[in-house]
Amino acid sequence: MKQAGVTITYAGVDITQWMYVQMVERDVGTNHVNTMQKVGISDGQMLQYMSRDVKTIVVTGIVMNDDLVPLRRSLAAAIDADEPQQLIFGDEPDKYYLAIVDSQPTFTEGFRSGTISISFICPDGGIAHSVAIKAFDNINDDTLSDTITVHNGGTYPVEPVITATMHADNGLIALINSQGGVLQFGNPEEADGVERQHSEVARYEGFDKEPAGAAYNTGQTNSHYYYIAAQKNVMEGSVKYADDDGSAVEPVFLPTNSYYWEGPSLHLKTTNASNGSNTGSFIAKWRYKFNSSVNALGAIEMTLDNDTGVAYQVIIRANYAGKDDVDVQVFAGSTLVFQQTLNRSVFSNGRYYEAKLTKLGNTLNLQLAGIVQGGITPSEVITRNPPLIMPPIMLTSDQASIPITGTTLWFQRFENYPYPDMGVYDMDVEWLNVDYWTDLKNRFGAGDVVTIDVANRAVYVNGVPDSTLHTIGNEWSKFRFNPGDTLIQMVPSSWAQPFACEVDLKEAWL
Repeated sequence: MKQAGVTITYAGVDITQWMYVQMVERDVGTNHVNTMQKVGISDGQMLQYMSRDVKTIVVTGIVMNDDLVPLRRSLAAAIDADEPQQLIFGDEPDKYYLAIVDSQPTFTEGFRSGTISISFICPDGGIAHSVAIKAFDNINDDTLSDTITVHNGGTYPVEPVITATMHADNGLIALINSQGGVLQFGNPEEADGVERQHSEVARYEGFDKEPAGAAYNTGQTNSHYYYIAAQKNVMEGSVKYADDDGSAVEPVFLPTNSYYWEGPSLHLKTTNASNGSNTGSFIAKWRYKFNSSVNALGAIEMTLDNDTGVAYQVIIRANYAGKDDVDVQVFAGSTLVFQQTLNRSVFSNGRYYEAKLTKLGNTLNLQLAGIVQGGITPSEVITRNPPLIMPPIMLTSDQASIPITGTTLWFQRFENYPYPDMGVYDMDVEWLNVDYWTDLKNRFGAGDVVTIDVANRAVYVNGVPDSTLHTIGNEWSKFRFNPGDTLIQMVPSSWAQPFACEVDLKEAWL
């Protein structure tokens, strides 16, 4: 039967249900132990330091019951503990002491009553701790501040638990307070990512079927007329795909040519690089056949272009009636920058060739080579020596910055002369050295929760202890907040978003 008087709870159990409390000895403040030293012959002694010793709290009460034996057993079980527990007195229900029973509690039994005395010892010096947790954070009107003001309303310094929640990648959690303390977890030098370069395909076609977005008898050329404007060169006719030679695009000329250079063209759009550029370095490769003869006149124009004209162009042309000559021409914009007659013993009929045009910065290069085997990809193309290699052409700044938004293939015959057997089997246009950002995996990612337990010098990431985050020189002792206000500044990586931060503490009193 519960006795009237002061209520005392220990380890969550109301022990005054078995006793009536007569007296509680809590004394005033904590137990000071002063270490003194005699100095010379001067009077008195010098204080070396003060420390707080354990504090003893004595509870004395009486018990009245017809049968004291079960009461004694129940009370003994309630106060038996192997480590300090919360001890709460009814006159201060918002505070607790960390206490454990010391020595043997006394119980003097009489007739239907008894006197009991219990000594509790407080290892931490008898500090009274708040039952409630006070929380402070850096969230202001849904925005994250980089500072928090923490108020300790007690009379004793306390050690908080700090929780940092990431909203994005971050490599550093640094905390600086107005007491001169610094805690750092992670690496201030860690980068969010690195800038790298790679190649990107602007357009690839194998021509085993009609390409997506194909446009016919349109596109760009530098050959609008033969010699004068009245001598028109015309894009007309049609093409076929995947004919006798497999994957290829080949011309189908009209029965009669009413113009000078005439034949079908195929225009395709190219894509910009991922960084938005269409004027950067590139490599363009065309695998083609061009089986000419003494009487055949014809050409393949392989062009990189835009809406206003030619950007860069390679032309394979048989231009002389009565001679088995084949020329190669290279244009930058509308300017012819290279022309050479091919060695027909090397560039003979019945073989496939690759034209590889490369622009690196303001330098333009061409290589023509016979294909021994394989397709157009770098790992598959094997060239037979000797290839034709154009001397590097230094472009003007205007020539080096011409946009590329499309590509044109124009197959031509001259008037009604016989024409070469020609076709293009593969086309590959790639942007080179495209800058792109590679996001590195950072120490902390979005959603990570980092908990810093100052009292125990412990750090947890998503609830798991992490000993790798500790930094030599962390000033843990300066994160023991004195009574009053303490300002904390949160510092993430220089490139990172602010993180949400909450500081939890239990106030304490002497």
